[in-house]
Amino acid sequence: MAVIDVVVERQPVFDTELEVVGYELLIGRAGPRSSGEVGLAGDTTTASVLFDAVSIGVSRLVGDRLVFCDADRHVLAGQVPVVLPPELTVLEVAPWLTGDEEVVAGCRRLADAGFTIALDGVQDLASCEPLLGIAGIVKVAHASLDPARLTGLLGEIKQLGMLGLALDVASSAQFEVCREIGFDYFQGDLLSAPQVVPGRTLDASNLGRLRQAALLVSRQCSAAELEQVVRSEPAMAYQLMQIAGVGADNGFRRPVRSIREALVLLGWRHLQSWITFLLETRHGSTTDGEAITTLTRARMCELLAQRSCPEQADVAFAAGMLSAFDLLLDMPLDDVLAALSLDEVLRDAVARRDTPVGRIVADVVDCQLGRSAGATRAGFSEATLSATAISALRWAIEASSRVEPGDGRAGS
Repeated sequence: MAVIDVVVERQPVFDTELEVVGYELLIGRAGPRSSGEVGLAGDTTTASVLFDAVSIGVSRLVGDRLVFCDADRHVLAGQVPVVLPPELTVLEVAPWLTGDEEVVAGCRRLADAGFTIALDGVQDLASCEPLLGIAGIVKVAHASLDPARLTGLLGEIKQLGMLGLALDVASSAQFEVCREIGFDYFQGDLLSAPQVVPGRTLDASNLGRLRQAALLVSRQCSAAELEQVVRSEPAMAYQLMQIAGVGADNGFRRPVRSIREALVLLGWRHLQSWITFLLETRHGSTTDGEAITTLTRARMCELLAQRSCPEQADVAFAAGMLSAFDLLLDMPLDDVLAALSLDEVLRDAVARRDTPVGRIVADVVDCQLGRSAGATRAGFSEATLSATAISALRWAIEASSRVEPGDGRAGS
C-alpha cells in the first residue's frame, strides 16, 4: 500500500488590523517536484489542491479561518465537487471565466449553497459584469492602477456590497495606500510569504480503482453496495472519512461514526466525482500485506462486536481499520485522528479507550501483535480470539483479491 507525501502551499490573508482572516491555497509553483510528492507543481488543479488539503487535515491547515482557492472551470461548472465547508470557503474566479455561461450558472449554484465567490485579479468591474450580483469579494490588482482609478474602483466595489482585497502587497507604501483607501483584506509577500504545509495520506490500490470505477461510472449504487467496496480498501476508507468529515452545516467539521455514515454524508454524486478524480490523478500500488493486516483487524473487531455489542458492529469495523493507520502512515495516532472528523464513540474506540468497542480494538491489536495473554479487556477467551482471527483473515484475503467489476461485491 503506497503512502503519498502531500504538500499544500498557503498564504495568509489579513484584515486592516493585520489579523489573519484566512489562507489562500496556492495552485502551482515553479521548481521541480521531489519523487513521491504530490502538490506544488505547475500541473496541479483546484481539485488536487482541495484533496491534498483534506488529506493533511483542514483544521490543521487553516484552523477555523477562511479558505481561499483559485477555482478552475471544472469546479465552477459543477463537474468536480468542492470538498470544503461552504460557509468558510472562498472560490476565486479568473476574469477570463466570467463570460462563460456555464461558469456563471455554476457560481450562482455555489453561492446559493453558501460558498463565497471572489473575482480575482480585477482591474475594472465591467469585465466581470455577469458575476457582480453573485460575488462577495473582489481581489484587486492594485499595483497596475493609479490612485484615482483605484479609489474609484474600490468605491464601485463597496457600492455593490462587496469586500475589497488588495493583491500582491509588496511594500509598506502600498499597504498604507490600500488601507487608507478602504480595502478590507490584504495579501502579499510583504505581510507573509507563502508557507508549505506537509502531510501524508494513503494511496488507493489499482484493484480498488477498478472496483470503484466499474461501480461508480456505470450506475448509481446503493449505500450498501458502495460500503462493501470501500470496506475492502483501507486507503479508500481513510480518504472517504476525511472528505465526508469536512463541510458541516453546524461547524467546520461533522463527526463521522462509520463507513456507511460517511457514504451517506458524502452522497453518491459527490463520491462519483471524487473517485473519478482519484482515477485520473493518483498512482498507487496494488494491495499488499499491510492492507490484509488492516482488513483482518477491522473484520475481527466487527465479528467480536457482533457478539457483545451488535448495535456497534459498524463502528467496530471502522475503528479497527482506522486504528492501523498510525502504522500505515508512519505517524502518531493523534495526528491520524487530527485529520479525521470522527464522532466521540468512534474516536474513543480508535484510541482504545475504556469503552465497549475500545476494549475490543485493544484486544484485537494485542492479538495481532502477539501480546495477548490471560484475561482480555472485552472478556473474550483466547480460543475465541484465535478462531475470530482465522475467520477475519480468510475474509480479508477474499475481499482484497476479488475483482468483479460488474458485481460490486467485495466480501460480506
